[in-house]
Amino acid sequence: MINFHFDFYEIIVWVATILLCGIAAACKNAPLRKRGGLGQPLPNPIAVILPIVFFTVFAACRKNVGDTVYYVLSFEGYTSSNNPVTAEMFFTEMFLFFQNLIRNMTEDAQWLVAFSSIFAIPMPLIILYKYSYPFDLSLYLFVTYGYVGGMMNGMRQYMAAAIVLCGTKYLFSLKKTSFIKYAVIIMLAWSMHNSALIMLPLFFVVRRKAWTFSSYAIILGSVVATVAFDAILPSFLGALEDTSYGVYAQNGWFTNGEEGGSSIGRALVTFYPVVIAYMNKDRMKRLGHIGDVLTNLAFINIAIGIISTYNWIFTRVAIYLMVYFMIFTAWVVTCAVPPKDKQMYYCMTIVGFFLYSRFLSYQIAGYMSDYFFPGRRLFRR
Repeated sequence: MINFHFDFYEIIVWVATILLCGIAAACKNAPLRKRGGLGQPLPNPIAVILPIVFFTVFAACRKNVGDTVYYVLSFEGYTSSNNPVTAEMFFTEMFLFFQNLIRNMTEDAQWLVAFSSIFAIPMPLIILYKYSYPFDLSLYLFVTYGYVGGMMNGMRQYMAAAIVLCGTKYLFSLKKTSFIKYAVIIMLAWSMHNSALIMLPLFFVVRRKAWTFSSYAIILGSVVATVAFDAILPSFLGALEDTSYGVYAQNGWFTNGEEGGSSIGRALVTFYPVVIAYMNKDRMKRLGHIGDVLTNLAFINIAIGIISTYNWIFTRVAIYLMVYFMIFTAWVVTCAVPPKDKQMYYCMTIVGFFLYSRFLSYQIAGYMSDYFFPGRRLFRR
């Protein structure tokens, strides 16, 4: 059921989002001479600076939402000093490295929450600014597709995603040395969260020509895997045990049916830009090799969405693809479609993702803060 009730902080976010998107659209009138990663004109940098400041501050000041509370409790459970901080820990347990470093300096867990926000929020917005067009639409998707709310419910993994996004240049590059540089970045992200390692083999998968058999095989494979998952479950759980998701292999969520799959609607949303791109494949060629990469990433996003209907935990893998999905969607609905249809698709995207944000994606409902508009939690029922 679509929820049209907005609490105080949701209203704040929506008002800010509308204003920021308006500013970003206006900034296109004063573009930089430098071109973006897709060859598009870059709007004035104020278009990205203001969203970075607002969303970082908003996320940094939260006291709850998602798994934030558990990280706070874990932080408070450590001693106030003498927590180990070593160079080896940085390359093997990066989050623990930063957590211990902060814990040795303060007992206030809000500093850990603030640090995670500063770490996780700016980079996706910078990548959207550099590669998406139009940026104002991508900024809208940044909120409605659930990145802001999701970051508060997957703190460490979104920090790993920020590191992964640092390798975007090399993922798109055709230079022979690009894989080595990309691999270094992915290994750093792996140190933050083990699941980031999945992006390493994807480097070779997505850099193939789009709209070939291999692209469709990704979706076919996901359907087969979903239908036959009970048969391959033992092997999957064995592979899961030594990762950050090891707890899910032990608590019975997969085997006892205690956790269901994500909504079919979530999977259908991943099809939206791909279907439009398919109907306009000739126009997609203007993006060249980067267009192939983005298209193949979109196919993988669909595959994850399909498998996630078996169990929601697989949606966590899609965290690393969300920003690329926003770039792909914004480009497709504004540049790949015929000019006469552009306004129609643009409006469909605005309305569709608004409804998606109210029904399916992570929300900030229940957000509380003692710093951001202090005392406003008194307005809650």
